[in-house]
This record gives sequence, C-alpha cells and structure tokens, in this order.
Amino acid sequence: MLDLREPDGVMRVRLADAECEIEVPLGHAAPGDRVRIAIRAGDILLATESPRALSARNVLEGQITALERRGALVSARVDCGVIFTVHVTPGAVRALELATKKKVWLVLKTHSCHFVEDQ
Repeated sequence: MLDLREPDGVMRVRLADAECEIEVPLGHAAPGDRVRIAIRAGDILLATESPRALSARNVLEGQITALERRGALVSARVDCGVIFTVHVTPGAVRALELATKKKVWLVLKTHSCHFVEDQ
C-alpha cells in the first residue's frame, strides 16, 4: 500500500512489483503494508481508445496477450505490468476488433476492487 487518502475514502496500492498503481476503497492498512486485492473479470471494462472524463478512478494502459473463447464469453488476458483477466462478449470482440498484441485500456471502478483477507 502506498498512500492513504482518508478524506476521499480511498488508498493507492501498487500491484505486485510493477509500476502499475490503482485506487481502492479505504481499508485497514498502513503505508508499506502488503495487501491482496481481487477484481472480478466481469467488472473490468475494456476500451480501444484512451478513456477520459470518467468517474472510474483507475484507467490502465495495456496490451492483449491472449483471447480465449469460453462458452458465451471471451476471456482476454491483458498485460498492464501485471496480468489482468477480462471477460467480454464475443460481440464486443468483433465490434472492438480485439486481437492479441492490440493496445487497450482497462477501466476499474474503485469499488470493484475488494480486499482479500489472508486465511
């Protein structure tokens, strides 16, 4: 965890050892603590142009490394310094002309990021 922003109800965390940072809901952690964050693959939005003027606080630039059809959905693996799995529909794949090596942006709402408690 990097930075607490109590007045905003959030904190900033660096993902793994990458330069990738996201804003997550305020939790019980102190600067320097390691935390685990989970984000549902279906809660991540994928864009083929850099989004702007959004309420979502996290926009990460990346590249598609794999697309795999799984029944009624397609699982996209996106490298943003860390690997994200994003679920999209086959129609979205066609409409956005998604393919491996394509540059994309991931959009994550702060409240789609959930702390995972160590058991």
